[in-house]
Amino acid sequence: MELKELRYNIMLALYFPILLYAFSTFDLSEDVYAVEDLKPVVVGEQTVVLGQSFEARAFLAVGGGQGQQLVGEGALVALGDSLFQMPTALLLADDEDEKTIPYTGRFQLQQLGGALSEIPVADSFVVRRPEIIATSEATQTLYRRCLNTIRIDVPGLENRTLRLRSGGAGTVGRTLALSPGGEGARIDVFLVENDSTEVFLGSKSFAVMEPPRPELRVRNAEREVRNGDNLPKRRALLEFDLVPDAEFRRRYPRDARYSIASATVYLRKGLTASQAMGTFALEGGRRLVLTRVLREAQPGDRLLIRLNGVVRINHGGAAVPVALSETSRTFGFIIS
Repeated sequence: MELKELRYNIMLALYFPILLYAFSTFDLSEDVYAVEDLKPVVVGEQTVVLGQSFEARAFLAVGGGQGQQLVGEGALVALGDSLFQMPTALLLADDEDEKTIPYTGRFQLQQLGGALSEIPVADSFVVRRPEIIATSEATQTLYRRCLNTIRIDVPGLENRTLRLRSGGAGTVGRTLALSPGGEGARIDVFLVENDSTEVFLGSKSFAVMEPPRPELRVRNAEREVRNGDNLPKRRALLEFDLVPDAEFRRRYPRDARYSIASATVYLRKGLTASQAMGTFALEGGRRLVLTRVLREAQPGDRLLIRLNGVVRINHGGAAVPVALSETSRTFGFIIS
């Protein structure tokens, strides 16, 4: 068998069943359509997110007659002879999260006699608000009066322009920096269309909490001292260090600085009642010099120090009070 004949037999085996089916659907009488029993079939997305374009392919069950044309109705646009498209940005009101959208169109077909016939196409799809994904250094919780950087992503709209708003802050893009002072914060997300109109996509809410409290350490002459330790009268210089939480300092370095305004000092001599020696400013927000205050003190006398005005210096240079209990900011030493 020659190669040419072999190719012919293979082509015949592949296409003969298709030709038989096609001819079985034709009626050769002149007063009917070129193809009988035409049924439109629509294949498209069942659900789209707000802002995406809905698209669907429309076909005739047998493959179409000659001169077919696809026509959309209303906001439905026909592209070519098989593609429907509809913009969705304006299909939801601000208080709606999801809606079923019906749509209609039609095929226009040319009959054998030259007249046009129309076959309706109808279906529906669901449009819903997109999922809004937020990521930040503190996950779903923001730290109060800290510089929280939040990234917003909207699956399905990765290549579209977004506008983010929260209170008086706003930006075009996907990243927004917030320093909330209340109990909660919310970011409103908008899709920016080509004509600069904005479509509300949804909101993302966050709880707001205080940053982790720092650890308070006290040093005297390069050694760490604790409540009840001896304090040399001649070297009565104390350094108070507020050590930030390690993870908080790593993620928020500009918000993890601390300072102490002053300390109130009490001295108890022997069995007498404690006497207030005064309130003294700390040098550099951490150093307390007591050599003059303790000139009259004797070994065995007890010293009580209560810190005042413990603050965190945030990214904007503001002094934010740190809520430490009286016990945690009070220290007692024995004069030696």
